[in-house]
Amino acid sequence: ATNLPTTAARKSLGKKLFDTSNGEDAAALTKLLDTMGTIAAAHGPEVSLSQVALNWTRAKGTIPIPGARNLRQAKQNIDCLKWNLTPTEIAMLDEASSQVHSFLSPDQSPLPKKDINTGLQMFDS
Repeated sequence: ATNLPTTAARKSLGKKLFDTSNGEDAAALTKLLDTMGTIAAAHGPEVSLSQVALNWTRAKGTIPIPGARNLRQAKQNIDCLKWNLTPTEIAMLDEASSQVHSFLSPDQSPLPKKDINTGLQMFDS
């Protein structure tokens, strides 16, 4: 948890997510991250946890719209399309994630509740 976002809202979310005072939640999150790391390593040394996460959302039938703050992140996002998760890997991620409890409800979010351009209600993770 040393590489937390620096903006106030995202930083507070990061601190809450990586709070290790609740051992059960910390262990579940660690297991999920370890599972993601194992899967990333199985797909090659250049595969990142974010690529595993993007492919997991794709495997669930969603269309992720990842952000990129620099060219390296944009390339990482595109490179996740070069491979897919196996059914076994999807099951591993589903199992590990099922143990991670929600750490923040939308009403507690420090992020905007309404899009400034469209007025749509939103909850950004």
